[in-house]
Amino acid sequence: MWQLWLSGIIGLWVLISPWVYGFASNTGGLWNSVIFGVIILILSIWAACADKQNKS
Repeated sequence: MWQLWLSGIIGLWVLISPWVYGFASNTGGLWNSVIFGVIILILSIWAACADKQNKS
């Protein structure tokens, strides 16, 4: 279960990294980070919900 939390944290980090590292003015890099961060977050939430349903 901790792997799913770690995936969510990584997704959040990828999402906010353009502002943390200061490359938000680079449009391509910004959108790449935002899109992949959102995808990672959605997939980690989905996996956590599926894992929770399988255990009950």
